Amino acid sequence: MERIEVAETVPLPVAAVWEAHENVQLLERIAPPPVSVRLKESNIVCGLGTYLTLRFELFGLGMDWRVQITHWDPPVCFKDEQVTGPFHVWEHTHHFMAITAESTRIVDAVKFELNPLLDSTVIRWGLEGMIKMRMQNLRQVLSSQITQ
Repeated sequence: MERIEVAETVPLPVAAVWEAHENVQLLERIAPPPVSVRLKESNIVCGLGTYLTLRFELFGLGMDWRVQITHWDPPVCFKDEQVTGPFHVWEHTHHFMAITAESTRIVDAVKFELNPLLDSTVIRWGLEGMIKMRMQNLRQVLSSQITQ
């Protein structure tokens, strides 16, 4: 199984970072171009057992991806796992650690196995780049909350 981990510190208390992640529309806002992400359900309440279906589009090709939240420990961490989608295995753990009262370290750890038909170094490299860009976008979105 492969693993990618990215981390970023944001100038917000851990409670604010957790609250932002409870709003699943955040997924649409932090998707790195050229990927388009759209939630197929509305009015989702996050928690243990919640299912999300996401529509991913890249270069005109679309795919639905269904995940389930399988671990929920506010405000420390949560994990989503693929139910159906492009990977053989996908586990995405989001950790939030208070650094100070006003700053939080976010660590996203992804463990995955590609579908054997898709397995290649290029796909892993692209995935790693997208996860890093997603984290940068997350930092920008959360940091913008300070000025609002």
